[in-house]
Amino acid sequence: MTQPPPPPPPPGWHPDPDDPTLLRWWDGHQWTDEWQLANMPPKRNSGIAKPLLIVGGVVVVVLAVVVAVAFAVASTTGTDRHETASPSTPSVTSDPAARAEASRRAEAERIRLTDKSSYKAVTSREWQLVAKNPDAHIGELYVIYGRVAQADTATGSYQMRVYTDGQQVETYDFDINTIVRAGEASFSDVVEDDLVALWVKVTGSETYETTMGGEVTAPAVEANIIEVYGSSG
Repeated sequence: MTQPPPPPPPPGWHPDPDDPTLLRWWDGHQWTDEWQLANMPPKRNSGIAKPLLIVGGVVVVVLAVVVAVAFAVASTTGTDRHETASPSTPSVTSDPAARAEASRRAEAERIRLTDKSSYKAVTSREWQLVAKNPDAHIGELYVIYGRVAQADTATGSYQMRVYTDGQQVETYDFDINTIVRAGEASFSDVVEDDLVALWVKVTGSETYETTMGGEVTAPAVEANIIEVYGSSG
């Protein structure tokens, strides 16, 4: 009786019938072109490896996209947080050296403004020219004199209205209506009708409304030293 042919070997790596130093992949029906050296650990058939490589590549791509999106979101969030915080951030510098320099300059300015020698004496005419166009003389320092016309609850503790002149003239010869605000000087001991000497810095012009409903524009100054030398009352 004729013996049936032996069953084919199961799929796997088997010695290459043409070269015993090689292993060739038998797919269960025929030899394939996949081979490797006989002394290497057997590798899986490329028919399985290829899908795994495709899946692995997809996973890598997905992970790269997730990382890129997360980085972009973090960067945008950080930028938004920075931009949102910026407007509310105080402009005061945190640099100790800059703060010290600003403090030094402020103290130097205070000393300058409280030193009578920093101020220029003027004639009546010179002061009239300044008062005529005070905006052209902002920041200039002068010694002037005047009669307090208004220093009450309406003007407050830090402002008063004074009729001024460049010289210490007769009481009712002071005729330049001037708005005087307290700088380094204090008005606590000044009342209406006082005759005063003022060391002032010109701050420009100012328009205010009168009790009659009209408007008046007058020179405005900041008083840094004030001395009462008499009274017209």
